[in-house]
Amino acid sequence: MKFLSLRDDTGSAIVEFVALALPLLIPLAMYLEMTRTNSSINSDLSNLARQSARAYVTSPSEDFEDARMQAILQIFEERILQPQGIKEIPSINVECSNSPCLTPDGRVKVTISLSHSESDFGGIFHFTGSSPITFSSTDTQIVDAWR
Repeated sequence: MKFLSLRDDTGSAIVEFVALALPLLIPLAMYLEMTRTNSSINSDLSNLARQSARAYVTSPSEDFEDARMQAILQIFEERILQPQGIKEIPSINVECSNSPCLTPDGRVKVTISLSHSESDFGGIFHFTGSSPITFSSTDTQIVDAWR
């Protein structure tokens, strides 16, 4: 009958991995997930700003501008934000270089802003909640000269 002594090294690598590597990997995984989420939000807002500015400058008349912008925002919320678990609604700011806005060769600058709270990991990681982060993206389009 063979007894294990305290000097036996069997299984020590597993214990070292669990004791040292896992506490380092968990924060790294959390950081990478937050970075991925922030990058995705930035990319989506950039796309929304571009699409909104394009819809604004291609509007047939100034009567349709707001309706077109709201339609794009609604579609964006339903198809992009809600599936990602983002409940906040982006704000849209439109600046025109000319008055009226749809003057030929005028510039239309659309800025989209979103204040988003990082998602909680829940459970034992409830302490990771943070203050809201404000994301912003801007796109400028030129009204066509043949309007």
